[in-house]
Amino acid sequence: MGYVYSALWVIISIMLFFRFRKENKVVYILSAYFLFLGVWWFIDEFIKGLNLMDGTYVWILRIVSAVMLGLTAIVYLFERKKHFPVKDDTTTETEENS
Repeated sequence: MGYVYSALWVIISIMLFFRFRKENKVVYILSAYFLFLGVWWFIDEFIKGLNLMDGTYVWILRIVSAVMLGLTAIVYLFERKKHFPVKDDTTTETEENS
């Protein structure tokens, strides 16, 4: 069953990269993260003596996930600010008077 889960992460990564990369730059980070998750789950399933969901390895996964979440939020906020600038009160008043 782990192979299916691994394939799911890789398919999501590929779909995000090739289909939605022009939408927003945050897609690159998410695509890389989902590819990382696919490889992580594949290695966990493929190598029987190695349990990547226990002990120190799970903390590595949690730290990588937290870092990727932070990067994703930062990139999203910068992209949103670039595409949707905040309007001042002065610009609204001039637009209403026109």
